Parts: sequence; structure tokens; C-alpha cells
Amino acid sequence: MPDNDTSNSPGANGAAGAGRIALGGLMLPGTALSFLSILALFYTLYLAQALIAPVFTAIVVSFLFTPLLRLSPLKYLPDPAAAAIIVFSLLGLCGGGLYLLADPVSEWAERIPSAIEEFRERTREITVPMEEMRAASEKMREAAGSFANGNGKAGNQEVVVQEASLANRALTLIGETGTSLLIFFVFLYFVLATTHLMRDRIVRLAPRISDKEKARRIIRDIEREISGYLVSVTLINICLGIAIGLCMWAIGLPNPVLWGAAGMILNYIPYLGPAIGMALTGIAGLLTMSDPALALLPPAFYFLCNLIESQLVLPTVIGRRHTINAAMVFLSIVFWGWMWGVIGAVLAVPILVIIKATFSHLDRLQKFSVFIAAEERKTRPLPD
Repeated sequence: MPDNDTSNSPGANGAAGAGRIALGGLMLPGTALSFLSILALFYTLYLAQALIAPVFTAIVVSFLFTPLLRLSPLKYLPDPAAAAIIVFSLLGLCGGGLYLLADPVSEWAERIPSAIEEFRERTREITVPMEEMRAASEKMREAAGSFANGNGKAGNQEVVVQEASLANRALTLIGETGTSLLIFFVFLYFVLATTHLMRDRIVRLAPRISDKEKARRIIRDIEREISGYLVSVTLINICLGIAIGLCMWAIGLPNPVLWGAAGMILNYIPYLGPAIGMALTGIAGLLTMSDPALALLPPAFYFLCNLIESQLVLPTVIGRRHTINAAMVFLSIVFWGWMWGVIGAVLAVPILVIIKATFSHLDRLQKFSVFIAAEERKTRPLPD
């Protein structure tokens, strides 16, 4: 009786072995599944950015305020009461800042049209030929539209539709921003109110006593490193904003408080934030100062303040403990800025700090933290 089982035949073994070699040579099934899971995770983060971005921002900001829960008199209060005090204080601080900056912002908004007209008068020799070319192109487009439609009503209707769409987009943006802020503050309260409870729950999930101790040490070290980084950077940015405001006041740029606040906020975005601040102060100098040489002073002082902060103050305060590879910082800003816009660019460095702090305490992932750190240093793995 012939044997119909061909699974043990040389040909079958050769084909199966070749298939395994081909698959293993490119990517193992488990690796392929992990890669697809990561892609699905990032796709979800991109689609649900209106929900996930404020939630993750609240988690990051909670590390900034967690040390306050251990300070007197908040440490004697229940966690929900202490969290409510912190969140309402933050709301009051943000509201007070917006109130103080409302007049300078409105003043600049009123000054922009006349300043632009004055700037056009100064640069008329350059802009007049360009305006003539634009007017000729506009006339040709209107003539082509009139020839096709018989009148010029189509162009007017198109302008009305565009204005309506811009208004709708502005209302949509305001609604999304308000919703994101509401999610941020509410979730920040719940994170701060349950921070000790969640820490105990995570430790309790560890099966063995040694694992519980290891989990407790990991949570404590990660919280200390991230909160230390955020507190240090925030204090440095506040001092930088004060220095920029004083420099703008000394050279006579209007509304120095506005530029100091802008410098403090923009400095949370490495590389891109200082560049935006220099551009804004340069435009303000051109619009408000008659002498072109004096108009270069605001961006020059802005650059000088950022140079001192980035090259002297930041390395001295932060030290080597929180130093991150500059290339990884740039890639993180590009990636998260593409994912979540401005919020992603602000969160890019804290996300790297969280990843580095987490990976450095896990034996299997510790080797990946070397690529994030600015320099390779020996770390002592936690005992099993």
C-alpha cells in the first residue's frame, strides 16, 4: 500500500525549509506582527489626535506638578482636594496671563494694517514692479473669466464661498481647541487625584515580592527623572522670558511683556521655537523702528538670550543626566510635529525623556536607550 503522507519526503522538507528560510531571511512572523501593531498604533494616534494629544499632554504635565503633592500643606490634604487646588491655580494662572496679554495682542492687531502700509511705502521701489505684474495677471484672469461666462458674477460668488469656508474653518478650529483644553484640564485633575492610587495598583500587579520592589523603584526613578527635567526646563524658560522681555524693553520694542511670554513658551520647542521667536521680533522691529539698522536689534538680542540659555545655562542646570542625542531630538520634533502639530512639537522632547527613562530601567530595552542618550554611559541594571 503506497504511503500518501508526503510531509516527511525530501521534497516537502526542502520546500518547507526554503519557505522558512525565505521568511526568516526577511522578517520573522512575530517581528512582522509587532511591526504591523506599531504601524496601527501610530495610525490611531494620528487619526485620534484631537482626543489622544490632550490626554497625553495632561499625563506629561502631571509629572511637573506631582512633586507639589508631597509638599506642605498639600501633602496633608486628600489627593482629590490637592489636585483640585493645583488645577484651579493653573487655570487662574492661564486666565491671568491671557488677561495681561490681551491688550498687547489687540494693540499689535490694530497696528498691523498701518504698519504693513508703512512697510510697503519703504519698499515701494521693489514692490511696485511686482504689484504691476500681479495686477496684469489679475486682469488677464478676469478677462478670461468674463469671456467664458459672459459676465463677472462667477468670480464674486467664488469669493463669497471662500470667505464662508474660512469662517467655518475658524469656528471649527475654535471648537476643537476648546474641547481639547477641556479634556486636558479634566484629565489632568483625575491623573493628579489618582496618582498614588495608580502607582499602588501597578505595584500590586507584580506577581512576586522582588518584582513589586523592582516596579516600585522603576516608577520612582522615572517620576523623579521626568519631573526633574520638566521643572528645570520650566524654570529656565521663565528666566529666559524675563531676560528677553528686559532686552526688548531696553531697546524700545513695544510690549516687552508679550515678547517675554512668547519667548518663554516658544522655548519649549527646541530649534524651531527660537527661530520663530527671532522671526517675530525681526518683523516687529521692521514694523516699529524707522532705522533698518535698529530693526535688527530685537532678533539679535533674542538670539543672544537663547544662545546663552542653550549653551551655558541649560547644560549647567540639566547636566548630563537628562542629555539627549540632538539628532533624536530633531527627528522627534519632526515626527510628532507631523503627527500632532504644535502640541506634538512641544511634547517631542518630554516623550524622548519618558522613553529613555523607561528603557534604561528595563533589561531587554536598555540597549535602545543608548541611541537616545547623547553619550553612552554605564547604567546598573536592576536586580531580577
